[in-house]
Amino acid sequence: MHWPRSGRARRGLAIALGLLVLLAWLAYAAVFVYRVEWGGGRVLTPEIRKLTGQEPQEEWLAVFQHGRKVGYSHTRLVPRAEGFDASEELFLRLLFLEETQEVFSIIQAQLARDHSLKSFAFRLQAGPISFRLEGSVAPGKLVLVTRMAGEERSAELPGTSPIYLGSGIRAFLTQERLKVGETYRLTVFDPSTMSQSLVPVRVEATETVRLDGRSYEAFRVVMEYHGLRVRSWISPYGEVLKEEGVLGMTLVKSNAEEAIKGLDGAPGVDLVRAAAVVPDRTIPRPRELRQLKLELTGVTGEGLDLSGDRQRWQEGQLVIVRESLSDLPAVGIPWTGTDMVRDLQPSLLIQSDAPELKGQAAEILGLERDGLTAVKKISSWVYRQVEKRPTLSIPSALEVWRQKAGDCNEHSVLFAALARAAGIPTRLAAGLLYAEGTFFYHAWNEVYLGRWVAVDATLDQVPADPTHVRLILGGPDRQVELVRVMGQVGIRVLDYE
Repeated sequence: MHWPRSGRARRGLAIALGLLVLLAWLAYAAVFVYRVEWGGGRVLTPEIRKLTGQEPQEEWLAVFQHGRKVGYSHTRLVPRAEGFDASEELFLRLLFLEETQEVFSIIQAQLARDHSLKSFAFRLQAGPISFRLEGSVAPGKLVLVTRMAGEERSAELPGTSPIYLGSGIRAFLTQERLKVGETYRLTVFDPSTMSQSLVPVRVEATETVRLDGRSYEAFRVVMEYHGLRVRSWISPYGEVLKEEGVLGMTLVKSNAEEAIKGLDGAPGVDLVRAAAVVPDRTIPRPRELRQLKLELTGVTGEGLDLSGDRQRWQEGQLVIVRESLSDLPAVGIPWTGTDMVRDLQPSLLIQSDAPELKGQAAEILGLERDGLTAVKKISSWVYRQVEKRPTLSIPSALEVWRQKAGDCNEHSVLFAALARAAGIPTRLAAGLLYAEGTFFYHAWNEVYLGRWVAVDATLDQVPADPTHVRLILGGPDRQVELVRVMGQVGIRVLDYE
């Protein structure tokens, strides 16, 4: 998508896609794997015999997008008297909304002699924005600590099994017992989304892989992460030869010199353009619509939040209506009911209890106690104050409040934090938004004012227009699931008014 030449509202129209792609790759490149017993398929144990030598183990992979080098991955395992030090670096130089963005992540972990996790530190750097997450294993739980915008926050995730780091799922695939037809089911913790998910892994076949003019025999392995199929080719000796992921991204076995060389050239295909969905016809005056009827192909609705509130999904057709504000019940703030606790609470990324954000919400609203009026005031403030700038980072409300810049992800988390600080139940939504003849991936909010109402602070829309096609409710831990529809969904415009 081209950044429109004029108008602050139009400049912010896209676009959660960059974050989604980034999260998908971080999740695959640097993950923690839990050992589980679940359903059919054999469960792998942490017998990584190839990594138990006394010498440091290293692996370099060059990252390509549609044949153009855009980054590298570097993993290292160093034996210590009490266990191992493990690390993985990932560097990406991507084209995002016609701007080159450089993203660097590193995860460092301390492992016991059996390779079980003792502690870790994860850092993501995207321009001036830095996201940090640390964790340690305690009995029955994983303790997480974030450090962003000078503030430290902690949370706990349940974990009853030993936790293992092995350069993601690759560590499990580099075992001698790999056999064609085997299926493995692994519970994965992703530090970039701070979430857990069950990942099936299947050894499909043996194949010959050509790299740099040489032929290698390899196992072809397929992993499904949030519905996204990622293929890997593993040599009989446990070497990762090649991996294929989302939007033309490929990792290829390399060495240090070759993996880094050539990264100062032009980046690959614009991420936003690569995933945009072009409908069969244009929609005139989209911001003024009252109703939109679409036919969606390539999706079944399973695992998505297509139905509910202002959206009706049936047999591949989706009807979206703009909510009427005239018949909303009078709702005062703060909300005093007991049924919206989750959508009023602070979180690691939506720090609605931070003094800075509570003070900002109070300054915006003054003595205002009408819910709808308060929502409009907060939306307008976020719209005016946050510069519309493409950003490839994990959004933190407190960081956005201090930086005053970002795309739709940053607008939505800051709006959510300010609204919750004012006592307005608020949640995140993500999906597609129509602009300039194309549907782009986008993030916005929904607020509860007697019923749920869509709000887009990036456009300062209360309510948001019907070209906001909601696919997912939730933050990055849910939004990453959108990668499974990228390149699959098609849209036919049936009717609008």
